[in-house]
Parts: sequence; structure tokens; C-alpha cells
Amino acid sequence: MKAARERVGDPLAWTRPPTFATLVRIILEQQVSLASAKVTFDRLKAACGGVINAKRIAGLSDADLRRCGLSRQKARYVSLLADDVRRREFSVTGLATMADDAVRQSITARMGLGNWTADIFLLMALRRDDILPVGDLALVKGIQELDPSVGSTLEAICERAEIWRPYRSAATKMIWTLYLFNRNR
Repeated sequence: MKAARERVGDPLAWTRPPTFATLVRIILEQQVSLASAKVTFDRLKAACGGVINAKRIAGLSDADLRRCGLSRQKARYVSLLADDVRRREFSVTGLATMADDAVRQSITARMGLGNWTADIFLLMALRRDDILPVGDLALVKGIQELDPSVGSTLEAICERAEIWRPYRSAATKMIWTLYLFNRNR
């Protein structure tokens, strides 16, 4: 980590507010580039009148969501999340007071939201100290660039990251920063 920090400086902040809109944005970032997800998020925000919340999402049709650039699956996930919030079966603000495992369980109980989504929300929005989003491709590639002897299995990544505990979130941010630096981004 020291060599990485000397090369790229302090890691990028990688923080977002702990809101419904942030969780929607993370859904949009699943398995696509951050740039592509941002374009879709911005279109969605405009369709919601500048504020993405459960009520405004519920007011959009599937066709409206698709026109914003959401895939059929992501449109369904976002709509179901909005429905859960509106029915009070899920509270984004309530996540802040929960332990990491409870946050992960609450998020992953939603259709289409897995461990990666939960980990990114924990790390960026709730700013938890010891999150390692092992499903993140940039993190895996970044760890392998940092230490080429590390394999790509979940076990190998977790074993390599054990040295950073209990501050794996800071290490993740440093690795993401290095990953972007290595690609001139």
C-alpha cells in the first residue's frame, strides 16, 4: 500500500450520501462502466424531476425507465426497491444504525441486489471501515496488479486482503485509485 500511495497520492474519496438515490445508482453500476451508469442515472434523475426517490420512481412506467437507459432487469429491480420503500418493507435511512451483516442481509433480500451492491453501499454511503467488495472487478484486478502472485479466486483475494483488516475499506479505495491511475483515468 505504501508503494501505491507514493505512486498515486491519497486515494479518491469514493463517498456518496446514504440515500435511496445512491442505492439506485449502485444498481445502475452493476456490471457496466461507471461512465455508462452515470449517463443512465442522470437521465433517470431528469425523468424524476431532479430528485430520485421512491415516490418519483413509482410514478414512472417501465417504458419511462427503459427510455432512461435502464435494462428490463434493472428497471424491475429499481421499481421493486421503490415499492419496498413505499410499503415500508425497506428503509434506506434505517441501514445507518444496523451492523454490517444486517445491512448486507437487508439489501440482499431485495430482488436483484447482491453482495456487491451491499458492499458498495456499506463502503461508499455508510462509510464502514472494514468492507472488501470481493465481487468488484476493479478491486480484484487492482490487487493482482499490486501483487501479481495473488490468484483470482475469492479465497486468494480475501487471504491477501487480510493484512488490511480492520481497514479494508481504505485499502479498497487505494486499490481503486491505483487501478484508475494505471489506466490514465
